[in-house]
Amino acid sequence: MSGMFDSQWFRKSDAVFTAEVLADAGAHAASEAPNEACGIVRAGRYVPCKNVSATPAETFEIAASTMGKAYKAGDLQGVIHSHPGGPWYPSEADMAGQMASGVPWAILVPGEESAALACHWGGARPKVFHDGLHVPRVFLHGVSDCYSLVQDYYREAHGLALADFPRKWNWWREPQEGQGLYLDNLEAQGFEVVTTDPDSFKTVAQAGDAYLMCIRSKVPNHAGIYLGDGLLLEHMHGALSHREPIERKLSHITHWLRPKG
Repeated sequence: MSGMFDSQWFRKSDAVFTAEVLADAGAHAASEAPNEACGIVRAGRYVPCKNVSATPAETFEIAASTMGKAYKAGDLQGVIHSHPGGPWYPSEADMAGQMASGVPWAILVPGEESAALACHWGGARPKVFHDGLHVPRVFLHGVSDCYSLVQDYYREAHGLALADFPRKWNWWREPQEGQGLYLDNLEAQGFEVVTTDPDSFKTVAQAGDAYLMCIRSKVPNHAGIYLGDGLLLEHMHGALSHREPIERKLSHITHWLRPKG
């Protein structure tokens, strides 16, 4: 299985982050290490940029004038930066920056002469189902995780466009207001809690419902979808996304939600 049906599509070249673009960006990233390198993709070519961050070994910043010229020319296609030593997933600031830019981003992890593609995100993701079967995905926080699967399912199956939101790894371990990112954001986007009573989940469940769980957390930090016929769809950290009998998870579910209307 290849292309948009690859379980690790985010680590493969695509129409924006082509092999040539990634090779040029990788050489730039290696030359700038241990600082973060950064650049943009304009009209199919990688354009290296100066990292003007006050802490270039920890963060990156591209001059507003550089970005402004690309926006004005209308040929900005993507942003690339490096994470020397990792991590291999976007930070909360990376997610916020990508959303604000409106173009896909990529992260490289440099070696001595080149760099490996850690991930790219913000562009098209593969479909949840192909010919009626689920296409498994590799888990990567902020790129291919349980929330992105929920987003893609509802867009594909119900035409609902759920907003993305920047989030830290292990965000649920820090004190926060509200009920947590998953419950707060789903309710804000038109979902209602049907029940929080574990004994009633099996009787109220309808195909297309969402459920939440607390995984070593005081607030819900995992979401999945009930497909009907006793099957759920979910994506746990460290595993491929998959379908499985809902009976195995009923005792761990904390909230059962349903889109209003």
